[in-house]
Amino acid sequence: MAEEEPQEEEGKKSGGMSGLIIMLVVSISAIGAGLSLPFVVKQLSASSVSPEEEEGMAVPDLEEEVDFIPFDEVTVNLAEARFSRFLQLSFSLQVAKSQREEIEKMVEAKKLIFKNWIQIHLAEKSVDDLKGFGRNQIRRELQDFFNKVLFDDGIERIQDVLFGEFHVQ
Repeated sequence: MAEEEPQEEEGKKSGGMSGLIIMLVVSISAIGAGLSLPFVVKQLSASSVSPEEEEGMAVPDLEEEVDFIPFDEVTVNLAEARFSRFLQLSFSLQVAKSQREEIEKMVEAKKLIFKNWIQIHLAEKSVDDLKGFGRNQIRRELQDFFNKVLFDDGIERIQDVLFGEFHVQ
């Protein structure tokens, strides 16, 4: 009888170890699938693009003259205890002059998406977030978001975001 007990413990240990190995394999497979999903989706969406759309917009010349696309004024309550503080800002997008009309049409078509994201993003900021380099950080975040939504080739055609007004009250 004394010999049977160690065998039962070994059986339990090996069963627990094989369960752990199976969980590890499943976890690694799930992580790999999750990491590869964006690449698969991008390939599937790229195959549905027509040859005319595939060409896209030309890369802007850095020496080219610039133009500006004004964006509507945005007012949001800041993340404060009583929502007593708000941020009111207006800005323009700096683009290459040769691409202004095309980019302006693209911005206008997605204006609702931009306004929604800007309002939600800025409503998460506090007054302390706007001090120091906070304004420059917001400027860069806006520029990155516009470029990401409008252009999927990674080329930054929105060269800069310039504030016309930036009022915190």
